[in-house]
Amino acid sequence: MSGLDESLGELRRSLAGAVIAPADAEYDAARRCFNALVDRRPAVIARCIGTADVATAFAFAREHELEVAVRGGGHNPAGHCVVDGGLVIDLSSMRSVEVDGDAAIAHADGGSTWLDFDPATQAFGLVTPGGVVGSTGVCGLTLGGGIGHLTAQYGLTCDNLVGAEIVTPDGTEVVANADENSELLWGLRGAGGNFGVVTRLDFRLHPLDRVVGGRVAYQGTGVRDALRRFREIAARSPRDLSCQASLGVDESLEPMLTVLPCYTGADGDPEDLQALRSAPGVVAEDLRAHSFLDQQRVVDSPYGENRHYWKGHFVRELPDELLDELFRCLVALGRPPGGILIESLHGAPKDTDGSTGVVAFREAAFNISVMAGWQDARLDEEQIEWARATAAAIEPWSFGGGGYVNYMQADEPIERVRATFGAEAFERLQALKRRYDPDNVLRRNQNIPPTDGEGTR
Repeated sequence: MSGLDESLGELRRSLAGAVIAPADAEYDAARRCFNALVDRRPAVIARCIGTADVATAFAFAREHELEVAVRGGGHNPAGHCVVDGGLVIDLSSMRSVEVDGDAAIAHADGGSTWLDFDPATQAFGLVTPGGVVGSTGVCGLTLGGGIGHLTAQYGLTCDNLVGAEIVTPDGTEVVANADENSELLWGLRGAGGNFGVVTRLDFRLHPLDRVVGGRVAYQGTGVRDALRRFREIAARSPRDLSCQASLGVDESLEPMLTVLPCYTGADGDPEDLQALRSAPGVVAEDLRAHSFLDQQRVVDSPYGENRHYWKGHFVRELPDELLDELFRCLVALGRPPGGILIESLHGAPKDTDGSTGVVAFREAAFNISVMAGWQDARLDEEQIEWARATAAAIEPWSFGGGGYVNYMQADEPIERVRATFGAEAFERLQALKRRYDPDNVLRRNQNIPPTDGEGTR
């Protein structure tokens, strides 16, 4: 490390952005990520402010044989954005969002979050479908697919990605769009950060002024019937209603359910929202007409405060037998273990031409994600085992056997990553990997190795 320390001065002179080392006061804050379970100490953090900085950081990592991690929003629960003893390419200073209102296109820097993106586009009365937590990185969410408040209306986030700029590990800047490197654009629509550091993304925008949304909370014996009603509404509802549900238990192990609808149609009080309000077990509801920015504030998740382990499956349906398994698992620990998120995939994802992106889950009905969340480190083993056991209980209903790239932990085996995309698509992705990252420098992700048999970590 002494030789590396001596070279940091050269990196500081070469980089337009900041170089942060373990001795610097801001180091601990800079290495922090969303998941408090992840506590890694990189040798150096290169806080880039442009593509040239990214290329410089890659060159420094090559010279000193450092493993590379890439930080956009840093919100991935696997903690891929930080690495012990390696170099972090940190894009958190690259957060500008430019909007061309006439063309209905937005250009977002690689470190921007939805807290940056949505106010910029809403100033023009426009949106692209993002997630539900504002501090999430635009880039990370997009590259893994993107499910959120507007999925039924406008599709997955990656369906609206029309162009990107990346820097490959050899320092080359590459542009991908429908006319140039279109195969790369296909891979960026769902395969994560396997091919380069994405420094800019271009999105198609849609007009949207106000929505009817918020949350409805249920508790007690009526929760099971309320969850069935959510299932029925998601299955039959039109494209102007997106809906998600979060299932859990309180300290007395009484079931709790929160449903998050987002309606964009013309009806001031649509029948489906009436049905949610009148379902059994309602204890609170705040459905109202408000701005989309207000809808994006309905849910939050503290950054870096809780320990997380997530694991789940896409499913073709949500039968009563599966609901029974979810309720059984929620009380298995004898204390609240976290929650189970159920995201509907009806509407626009089904209408999109699947050949335009590598995402393979759009034909599923729901994404069920087991989300263990806790703070006491003494509970690590117990919480992780609960999440794994609950995901295993869901597996008989799994669509394809893969998972959602954005929610998968770092311990997922290569077989599950392959199943996420399917064998044929995985081979295409490996060809892209061999072209843009043949040495698998970018392997801190749900990794697509250049060749079969290569390790993923």
